[in-house]
Amino acid sequence: MPLHRNRHAIALLSAAALVSACSTPSDRQADQTVGTTKPQTTTLSPAQALTPQAQGQRIHWSGGINAIEPQEGSRQCFTLLHATFDAQGVLQWPRDEQQFIACGAGDYDRDLVALYTLVSFDGRVVGQRMFLGKPVPVIEIEALYRHSDCVQGDEKIPACYSGLLQPRKP
Repeated sequence: MPLHRNRHAIALLSAAALVSACSTPSDRQADQTVGTTKPQTTTLSPAQALTPQAQGQRIHWSGGINAIEPQEGSRQCFTLLHATFDAQGVLQWPRDEQQFIACGAGDYDRDLVALYTLVSFDGRVVGQRMFLGKPVPVIEIEALYRHSDCVQGDEKIPACYSGLLQPRKP
């Protein structure tokens, strides 16, 4: 594994450890309930989402952002390291470092959505792309939830905000 990838993985794991240790029960509960207002999601892993049968399936995935790319037509794509939450709501990172890409309309506030931010998405599997020489699933974003970086704090401070986010209007 190249050194720069190790640094990204270490940074994401460090951020994850901090957030999972510091996240509040309401953060954990919110992550588990983001998809409940939408139709039922499937429990596919990013690896399983690469199969033709996964196309169109609704998912609820979480992860740490390691790239943000603006796209044509006022769209934005995020490349993420996939994570899951255990039964107690603690963030878990799979050993096989599964990546995925989430794309959607609009632009999100960079104070709230930046590199290493921990987020959850509701979306639909729409395809795949190559990333670092491997195929990764692409989902179309239907909802984006940002996890707080604080134990307790003033939600007016961007790092402490948690909740559903909407893209900025043009």
